[in-house]
Amino acid sequence: MSAILLLLNTLLIPNEACTIIAVGKDASATGFPMVSHSDDSGPSTTDVRLVRVPRRQWPKGATRKLYEWHIPYPRMVSKEMAPDYHPLPGQEEFEAIGEIPQAEETWAYWDTEYGMQNEWGLSIGESTATAMTAGWAATKDKPWGHNKVGIEDLTKLALERCKTARCAVQTMGDIAVQEGFYSADTGSPDAPAYSGSSEALVVVDAEPGDMWVFNVLTGKKNASAIWAAQRLPSDHVAAVGNSFTIRSLDLNDAENNLFSEGVTHLAEEMGWWRASDAKYPGDFDFFGAYGYQPNKENTPPGQIESMTNLLAYYSGRRMWRIFSLLSPSEGAKLDPDLGNVPKTKNPYPPSVKLAPSNKSFSCPSVEYVPPKAPKHSVTREMVMEALRDHYEGTRYDLTQGMAAGPHGTPNRGPVKGITGQWERAISMFRTAYSYVLEPRPGRRSVTWFGYDAAHGTVWLPFYGAAEQGAPATHCHHGLNMSTFNTNAGWWAFNLINQYSDLNFRQINKEVRLKAASIHQKALEAMKTWESESGDLQTWVEHSNHLAVQSVNEWWDLAWKLIAKYGRLVVTYNESETLGVNYIGQMYPAWWLESPDVGFTLWSSRGPFHGILDRLSELVASEGTSPMAAQCILAALAITVVYLVGYRHGQSNQKVSGGYVAMDP
Repeated sequence: MSAILLLLNTLLIPNEACTIIAVGKDASATGFPMVSHSDDSGPSTTDVRLVRVPRRQWPKGATRKLYEWHIPYPRMVSKEMAPDYHPLPGQEEFEAIGEIPQAEETWAYWDTEYGMQNEWGLSIGESTATAMTAGWAATKDKPWGHNKVGIEDLTKLALERCKTARCAVQTMGDIAVQEGFYSADTGSPDAPAYSGSSEALVVVDAEPGDMWVFNVLTGKKNASAIWAAQRLPSDHVAAVGNSFTIRSLDLNDAENNLFSEGVTHLAEEMGWWRASDAKYPGDFDFFGAYGYQPNKENTPPGQIESMTNLLAYYSGRRMWRIFSLLSPSEGAKLDPDLGNVPKTKNPYPPSVKLAPSNKSFSCPSVEYVPPKAPKHSVTREMVMEALRDHYEGTRYDLTQGMAAGPHGTPNRGPVKGITGQWERAISMFRTAYSYVLEPRPGRRSVTWFGYDAAHGTVWLPFYGAAEQGAPATHCHHGLNMSTFNTNAGWWAFNLINQYSDLNFRQINKEVRLKAASIHQKALEAMKTWESESGDLQTWVEHSNHLAVQSVNEWWDLAWKLIAKYGRLVVTYNESETLGVNYIGQMYPAWWLESPDVGFTLWSSRGPFHGILDRLSELVASEGTSPMAAQCILAALAITVVYLVGYRHGQSNQKVSGGYVAMDP
């Protein structure tokens, strides 16, 4: 196979994945921790309702049902759960796959596919991860499934029962071991999807202001669970991009490390880790042992290297970018091409340090030196901007190059039948929603919630201790992705983000300016109503009104943009002279002059569609030798030079109409 074809052939990117950015309280500009999540749901439709689960008291002997939650609408139908999940006429209740004893009292929280933030400020971000094991839900249609709790229920149970992050990770771990953990992205026994068979969380709280990372996978023989949790220093920033990040679990430090009983046993039994691998007494590389490392037993023949590269950069590039954005001087010291798989040498840290080291957390003989940056330097707006990122300004910039088109779209659609790889941005066109969670003491925590792709959203504030739900724009029944609905907030944001692909560079610039304006108004409004009244429910009423007002403004923006950027021009008004800018969306010269496009090479005898498509066919044709391929390349290069010269010599021709344009 020729070198050109080798360059073109890599692997497809997984379809479902999420990103976490978390900030410790001493790294945060507010003095409180933060955690974010982008729900990059993949090809499936997603139930995008923001549901309020109320506080409840339960009778003695009550049980909490466990379910296999759905991604599309409705994600849940059950009288046992929140009122927004109760069955409507024609809906059948979901069948429970397990149950555990119910707590006497459960806390109120905001809920989506995963539990988000409860009334005490306990907050959770999620990212599906890889693992060397796989497990399936014990549903009737899966006779091979033995497990009864997924990350959906685990996050909700933690918010129902806990006030602190430490309580949350211990509660989730204990229930996972007892009931058996499964991932919704595990495939089937005949084709296990190890690249999505586990889960990673970052959990933060209002008091004491802790930040914990939690990793969990199915245990031995498709049963129980293996888990670990590690408290990150309060002056760190953490990033999770679809992999475990616990590298140095200190089995002798119970203050900062929690884990399931016998946490190393399966790894030792399977040869994934040896006690001699420990860098100090009690050290255990959890990701190195249990993260999915492609090998001949778990990966199709001929795909080990390409799958390893895919996973390495799909995860690692985002980690590098987040660290670089939030701690630029120190992030610059990290190698963006290092990758992030279990056997990576000198791997990225799970978090980067933003202040002098916390001696109580230091571990001997670790392989990295945590980066440093000014204390209290990371703002919520910096986290939000990181969620919008496409590697702009780097050599991985998705808004550049032929794949971005003439107007710089970072979005890359699905591919089938042709192997290859796009860079995986932080902001994705397939994001259903994202959020930035700010725990604040005194039941004043805030959920900043935004619909659709982060590069075209506004995160609106909802209070974690609210006693009423979100407005109908965010939670009414029937809010789904298959039925266009101008009463639904998600559709306003999705419509603009879809339309932005017409001319991403221009339209998204306007979108971001509008988002910044609404965000600033939200900050000013919150400051006003929080200073004028100490009544939380008054704040909630104001925030719900703000949400409705903001969604209405977004619909107004949608109609404005459709009118302004339609017809491949820029339309301002009905003036005959200045109402329309005919070249306002003109193609850039670099794109028009590309041989791929063929505009500057056109002649009456062709080529009519550019030349590199034909080049690929000839070079890839069966039996073409390397020498013949080089001859083809040379001949076509001469043709390009000739045609470019020919077109230059004809550049003084005048062609009527606007279809063909040549400079005088």
